[in-house]
Order: sequence, then C-alpha cells, then structure tokens
Amino acid sequence: MTNCLPSDTSDGAVAMVSQRVLNALCDQGWRLATAESCTAGRLAGALAAGNGAGSALQGGFVCYSKDAKVRMLGLSPDTVHSSAGAVTETVARLMAENARQRSGAEIAVAVTGVLGPSCDEDGNPVGLVDIACAREDLTRHRRERWPEAAPEILIGATILSALDLVAEMLADLSRSGTDDRPAVGVKHLP
Repeated sequence: MTNCLPSDTSDGAVAMVSQRVLNALCDQGWRLATAESCTAGRLAGALAAGNGAGSALQGGFVCYSKDAKVRMLGLSPDTVHSSAGAVTETVARLMAENARQRSGAEIAVAVTGVLGPSCDEDGNPVGLVDIACAREDLTRHRRERWPEAAPEILIGATILSALDLVAEMLADLSRSGTDDRPAVGVKHLP
C-alpha cells in the first residue's frame, strides 16, 4: 500500500509511461484490456493516445456503478453489494480477470476506488484504490491509499500505478522466457 503520491501526475507523465507500456505490449505481441471504475475510461484514453495503440490496446470497460460491474463484467451482485462495497481486492481481481476473458486480450488491468471529491456510498475514503492486473496464468493486486489531494491528481496517480502494475507483469514475462530484453520499469519515472 502506497502512502505518498508520485512526484509528477501530469498528463505528460501519464503519456510517457503509457507509451513505455504500449512499447512493451507491442514487443510482447500482446493486447491489453482495461476495466475502469474510478478513472472512468481515462486509463484507456491515455493508452489510446500513444503510438502502437492500434496493435496493443484491445479495448476497455467503463464500469462506474456497481450495476455496470455486474452487467458488463459479470461480477456477482453479492460481491459488489457486500458490506465492504466495490472497492476491494476481490472486486479488482474479478474485474481484471473478467475483462481479459470477455475481451480476448492477453492481459487486462482494472481499477476500482474513490478519487473524490467525497467518500463513496459504502463509506470508503477518498484516496482508497484497488488495482489488479490479470493474464492467463496470474493475477496481481495492489492497494493504494493516497493522501488527500485534488481528484485530478489522484486520477493521474492511479493511472500511473495501474500502468506500473502492467509493466511489472510484462517484465516478469521477459525475465521468465527466452527474451533477454531489459525489464520495463515505470514506478518512479517523472
């Protein structure tokens, strides 16, 4: 869980990291799908603006409401309407896994959280975000607890964290296979 925001959450920083992830996806020959709640499509939008998006970005699901998570991604109503709400590790993992399966992409990333300006209907605080990334053989999760900041800053930080998780999953493939290219790292980029 992270307690500090990246030093640069600007559109330029997001574009730079998005391009690095797109390059890694193209190098791997993989396509990415997104499943977004609190970022409302901005993660897919950042990727779509980069070179190679036509080959590397399969598509995205914007599932802002609990009902959309059920209808579009097939999550159980019991899961999203539990006492913990829709900002949980379980929801993020299921969003990523189901987005990958439904889209036909090799890898998917999902974000669900509260980015302000106020807490959600379940009482989850602003800055709480669950992110998951899934490929066929592995799903990873990360929870961020950002400090209080403007929603735009929190959105940028969340997109950067999600891209970092995708980069980690792609780097693992490079390290575990015969590919000797350097790992793609984006965690502390400007």
